Amino acid sequence: MTVYGFGEVLLRYTPPNYEQLKDANTLGVNVGGAELNALVTLAQFGHSTEMLTALPNHALGQLALQKMYQSRVGTHLIQQVDGRMGTYYMEESFGFRSGKVIYDREHSTFAEQGHKVMDDVAIKAGDYVVLTGITLAINEHIREQIVDILKNIKAQGAHIVFDINFRSNLWSKAVAVPIIKSILPLVDVLFFGKKDATHLLETNVEDDDMKTCAETIQRQYDIPLMASSNRDIEQSTLQGIVLSEQGYLAGDAYQYTVLNRIGAGDAFMAGVLHGLINQWQLNETIDFATKCSVLQHTTNEDALAVDESDVFKLSSHFGELKR
Repeated sequence: MTVYGFGEVLLRYTPPNYEQLKDANTLGVNVGGAELNALVTLAQFGHSTEMLTALPNHALGQLALQKMYQSRVGTHLIQQVDGRMGTYYMEESFGFRSGKVIYDREHSTFAEQGHKVMDDVAIKAGDYVVLTGITLAINEHIREQIVDILKNIKAQGAHIVFDINFRSNLWSKAVAVPIIKSILPLVDVLFFGKKDATHLLETNVEDDDMKTCAETIQRQYDIPLMASSNRDIEQSTLQGIVLSEQGYLAGDAYQYTVLNRIGAGDAFMAGVLHGLINQWQLNETIDFATKCSVLQHTTNEDALAVDESDVFKLSSHFGELKR
């Protein structure tokens, strides 16, 4: 069994010490991307993974490849072509100052050539294929082909995992909604947020709770399993929920402290997939996934790179020292 990630690999440039971009003299460099972040975590948990992407054939592409080598993510199917690396610049939030992201990924190798990486991939029954709305936003050719691509994956007996992950500064709601609606009936595992139901798909109103939102989407698109990590800003807690044929389940809420918000949802996704692949009970799966998301908030990396045992040993007290 292999978990494939279909999407763009990015470089993130971030000023140190919560500096604003306008004041930055140096920038830290991280390798990431939603699908890759999930694969990095799954690889640490011992799963076979393969990244499906296109990278430029120069030093920045090699930097991304090196990160994947170090993380034990499979790179055999990555295409290297002439072009540029997708990047973004992130100004981290601090206190009441909001964070800021500036994308520079137009005409990247993935935006131009990413639709070709799915050609002749030998996906087998039982495999998982992960993609997000970001992938659909970046490459117009993928949007045009995505229904056929996913139907072919389904025909092979593989599981399709989709995170809606709508980014309004990458594509408009008018373009996104018809594409997303066209693929939802093909999805086996859906990751979503409440605003996806109330503001994007408009299947629900704001007064509806998460259970109602999940049930409405599930009923309309016949999705076998749906999951979400819910953040309570005022209480600083995370709580995972899941809806399956077994019913609706809300997990325990965990306190979290933010060092970094990047990749928290991707870590949650990896935790859910880890539990599903291992055939854990859903309450165990959603608890593990929520802990993954909590832990990712404590790292400076884009992806959670820890052992399974580190997740189980999540500290119950702030600053606890394990000896």
